[in-house]
Amino acid sequence: MELKHILLPLTVIAAYGQGLKVQVDGRPVGVENNLNLIPGNGIMHVCVDNPGQKRVDCTPSFNTALIPTHDTVHANENYCASTNGTFAYTCGLRNKALTSYSAGMTFVLSVDIACPGSCSLNIDNVGLKSIKRIDGTTDPGGALIAGQPQWVFYDGAVFRLMGGAGAGSSLVDSRGDVRARRVIATMDSTPYQTAMTLDVTAGDVHKIRTAPNGGNATLSAATAGLPGQHMWIIIANDNISAKTITFGANLLSAGPLAGTTGRSSTIHFVSDGTAWYEVSRTLGL
Repeated sequence: MELKHILLPLTVIAAYGQGLKVQVDGRPVGVENNLNLIPGNGIMHVCVDNPGQKRVDCTPSFNTALIPTHDTVHANENYCASTNGTFAYTCGLRNKALTSYSAGMTFVLSVDIACPGSCSLNIDNVGLKSIKRIDGTTDPGGALIAGQPQWVFYDGAVFRLMGGAGAGSSLVDSRGDVRARRVIATMDSTPYQTAMTLDVTAGDVHKIRTAPNGGNATLSAATAGLPGQHMWIIIANDNISAKTITFGANLLSAGPLAGTTGRSSTIHFVSDGTAWYEVSRTLGL
């Protein structure tokens, strides 16, 4: 028998006996003749023989029953902006059109007109559903404000506002009035001088204590304020002499305010956006 016929089988046996060296992240796992890929924790492999390339090709995948896709979790991005100018809000989702509502879906809803009573929402023409407060039964009644995005939750029947407003506890009522347990205006103190100007953006209550060696003064406002804005001024007269305050720019008053030594006075103004108008004054406090 020729030598080459003896060496060929020995070469095949030697190659087979070398086995396959397997490493994971650069660390040896083992040396065996076979490599077995076992699916686990949602990861799967599909392998096919590729004799043309003298290899076996394996493609990894995952089990969507265990690892949900983006579409399974939400099916889209969740920003919903209605600009139709009605209480029957409509919107389209930007990333992918919604095909159906499912209980548990949440969306960021922005509307262009406030909901003073009852309202509804239709996303991607899936269907019009009522919007309720967090209790699922009470109409928004002012709790949904134009230009103020709010989370809504679909409970399987209606969309519920998630802004924390329960039945009857909205900060804004059906007329648009704000409700709160307490609103405390900021107090601003202005040093006494012959000519004083109030910064009407520094607070709605201003206090001025006259200087004992100072004379009479003129008080003005830096701006005419905002329509509907109120302002109160407290003037505490020193114990040396009575001071008279004359009102200047942006302040329309009933006349100068004559002080009393050691006493205080208050004066109340309201703005229409063009000037501050005196509402009332109290002397000799």
